[in-house]
Amino acid sequence: MGQDNKITSDTKTKILDVAERMTQTRGYNGFSYLDIADEIGIKTSSIHYHFKNKDDLAIALVNRTIDDHSQGFDNIEKSIELPQKRLQAVIDYFKGYVKEQRFCLCGMMALELLTVSPKVIELVNIYFKNFENWLAKQYKAMGKTNSKALALSFLSALEGSLLFARLNNEPEVIDRALKVVMKT
Repeated sequence: MGQDNKITSDTKTKILDVAERMTQTRGYNGFSYLDIADEIGIKTSSIHYHFKNKDDLAIALVNRTIDDHSQGFDNIEKSIELPQKRLQAVIDYFKGYVKEQRFCLCGMMALELLTVSPKVIELVNIYFKNFENWLAKQYKAMGKTNSKALALSFLSALEGSLLFARLNNEPEVIDRALKVVMKT
């Protein structure tokens, strides 16, 4: 019985991994369960076993992103002493998306706002609020009195510059876009 649970868990993880990559490269509406099934080599019924519908899949993807990024922020705080260097670590992480021809999953979901469920929108809002609060904490640690405004500026510049950077396959665009916010 334990082996069956591992296979089920592995299949679910593979589904999420492929769906995440497809969302980040094509957009959430740019693929179907059949696309995922074809890539993994399973039947669509196997996907429906784990995620009844695409909304369930979207919810799982956003929840996983919230958890992954929250853990990432914790790791940055534990391993990097200076808040300025923490902000740079975030920039470097997002530059990795461009190198992989991807986009921020929650940014992509926000772009498709009119076609995702209210629950997905709620979770995407939680993701961005958590991100903004973490950024504000870094600016506050730097002694900035306008930490909330700087956090919003950083986040907006980061998500916007991802579009331009990915369009031209030029990760350095993100550095240039955030230079002002980093020096503030």
